[in-house]
Amino acid sequence: MNDFELNIQPNASILNIFSRLNYKPWYAVAEFVDNATQSYFDHLSQLMSDESFSKLSIDIKYDENLNVLTIEDNAFGMDIEDFKRAILLDSRKENSLGRNEFGMGLKTAASWFGNRWTVESVQLGSGLRYSTTVDIDDLKSSGANSIIIHQENVNSGSHGTRVIIEKVTKKINPPRTKAKIYSLLSSMYRRDIENGEIVIRFNDDKLSFQSPEVLQDFRGKNWIQEVDFSFNFDDSTFKVNGYVGIMKKGGFQKAGFALFRRNRVVIGGEGENYKPEQIFGQAQSQVSLKLFGELNLDDFPINQSKDGFVWHNGLEDTFVDSLKETLTNNKFLEIAELSKKQRISEEETSSEISDNIQTKVQAKLDCIDLIDDEELLYEIEKETNEIGPESTQNDVTKESGVEKLSLDIETIGNIRSYETLFHTAKIAVQVQWASNTKKFWIDIKHNESMSLIDIILNIDHVFFKPYSEDPEFKELLERFSIAFALAEMDAVMSRNDDGRVFPNIIRNSMNEYLRRI
Repeated sequence: MNDFELNIQPNASILNIFSRLNYKPWYAVAEFVDNATQSYFDHLSQLMSDESFSKLSIDIKYDENLNVLTIEDNAFGMDIEDFKRAILLDSRKENSLGRNEFGMGLKTAASWFGNRWTVESVQLGSGLRYSTTVDIDDLKSSGANSIIIHQENVNSGSHGTRVIIEKVTKKINPPRTKAKIYSLLSSMYRRDIENGEIVIRFNDDKLSFQSPEVLQDFRGKNWIQEVDFSFNFDDSTFKVNGYVGIMKKGGFQKAGFALFRRNRVVIGGEGENYKPEQIFGQAQSQVSLKLFGELNLDDFPINQSKDGFVWHNGLEDTFVDSLKETLTNNKFLEIAELSKKQRISEEETSSEISDNIQTKVQAKLDCIDLIDDEELLYEIEKETNEIGPESTQNDVTKESGVEKLSLDIETIGNIRSYETLFHTAKIAVQVQWASNTKKFWIDIKHNESMSLIDIILNIDHVFFKPYSEDPEFKELLERFSIAFALAEMDAVMSRNDDGRVFPNIIRNSMNEYLRRI
């Protein structure tokens, strides 16, 4: 083993100042993860050429009995120059394209967490391990400004870095703190985790992240969409891309935007997502419970602790205005603002679903064209012994050029018009929905010439209500009601001189229409 001394001017007691930085435990731990992941990205081809390497592994462990925090990785490791820079207080290796862009993370985060920390690192293929210990209390009391770096020979296949922090002052004892570190680290590195090439563990528990389930509307559309826009500010162009969505099951903690920079979350995570009031409104608004997304802000300046952006000069306001305009144009805010009850009501009576049902029902009615009229009459009348009359006279009005029978019922949604054969004659059938009435489930009127049938379906009827939000059920009910109306028409046409109708006439007729439709 070879030892040599490293002067760490300025005076090492300045390390004590780092303990007063405005860090949070998960962001401090993230400094070590940033170093490991960036080392992996920078040297991926070399690591993959090592047959013993399969994926990057980062292990974070806190021993509350010993009060020791350890972070260990199997990334590329450091040579002596990188190792010195990681320790020296006045040394920074700028990496404008990497996650460790300031080169200050290891020493600041380690000194924030505890008063004594040790670093060990081996670069792949070097066969040399470098290690040193920084004891802030000893350096401060002695006034020393140098440390000893140990060098020893190891297997040339070894690689990676380990940081051991003792005398931890920011203890991770409460279960709530541990759970939050796990949750926010999982969110912060969700993309690294999802690609399957990087494994991160906290106290032996493998980090995992589950994105919220996306709302799917009655059209089968998933309310999630890519966004890509840019804006100018202070003579610079800022680009933003990613996606926005609406959660199926709303939740204040999960709603909001995760803001990424270099595929790592800067602002975001459960309970920590970005929710500007101009977009999300008050805390309990529908938008604040439903809207979520991931946005990449790679052009935006970041603070040194990498837990926020440097944008209080008006950049944030301009970003929010541009984002709100994009969301408004895509109707995401409009949909997110609707409560579940409002959204269902709107979907039930929308033109789009009405047109879709009309197309499907008409396709089924077209099958009646193939009916053999004599066969149909035979099936209907074979069990009929009595026939009776039914009044058919109703007033006829015109609405927007469409003939419509007068009905004293409040309706909702569009009128859906169909054509079908009734025996040998072509007739029109019009169907509309009603709600908020307990009077009936169906109301049928036909004109004197038997050329027009008006049907009103009560989709709020207590029998149908559990299913009436399903568009496929609406289509089924619509076909059923038309068969029922045609069966009633058969009953009227089959009445005898006594004006009576045999009770089975409607059932027999309807059986046949349902089979054919």
